[in-house]
Amino acid sequence: MLMGELTARQRAAHASGTAASPRQAGGFSLIELMVTVSVAAVLLAIAIPAFSSMMAQNQLAAATNAARGALMAARQSAVLQGRPVSICAGTPDAGCTGDWSPGEWLVFQDADHDGDLGDGERVVRHGRVPAAGGAVSLDGNGPFRSALVYVPMGHAERVSGAFGAGRLRVCVAADLSPNARELVISASGRVRLQVVDLDGACPSL
Repeated sequence: MLMGELTARQRAAHASGTAASPRQAGGFSLIELMVTVSVAAVLLAIAIPAFSSMMAQNQLAAATNAARGALMAARQSAVLQGRPVSICAGTPDAGCTGDWSPGEWLVFQDADHDGDLGDGERVVRHGRVPAAGGAVSLDGNGPFRSALVYVPMGHAERVSGAFGAGRLRVCVAADLSPNARELVISASGRVRLQVVDLDGACPSL
C-alpha cells in the first residue's frame, strides 16, 4: 500500500514538473518586450558616445606618440651619426612634400642640409601616423612646411640655417576636450608637448 502511494505521488510530481503553465507557454508579453527594447536603447545611447570618445582619445595618443617618436629619432640620429638629419612630411619615393595631411613622415641623412632627400642620402626612418587621413589630422608650421634639420649638436634648424622654431600639431576632430596636442621645438632642439583645446575643430596652423 505504501509502495503504491509513493508511486502515485512520484507520477503526480513528474506530471506537475513537466507541464507548462499558460504563462510559460505564451513567452514574453508585448509590454515586457517593449520595456526590454527601451532599456536596451537607453543603454546604447549612453555607451556609444562614451565608446566614441574613448576611441578618439586613443587615436590622439597613438598619433602623438608616433610623431614625437619620429622627432626624437631624427635628433638622436644626428647626434650619434655626427651629420645633419632631417625630418619632413613625405615618403622615400616622393621625398619631402610639405604636406602633412596624409600623415606620412620621413627621417633621412641630409648631408647638404637642403631639406630634401637626395642621391646617396640614406632614409633613417619612414612611418605613418596611426589613424591619419581619418579622424586624426597632422599639420605643421615654420620649418615643418619644408623640413626640420637636426645638426650633430642636437639643435634644430631651418633649411636656411636659422633657428628651427616650429610646431607640429596632432588633432582629432571630435567632441573631445582637449582635442589636440602640439609638439613644440625648443631652442635646444628638444620636443615639448603642449595640450591644446580647439573646441572639437582642427584648423590649419
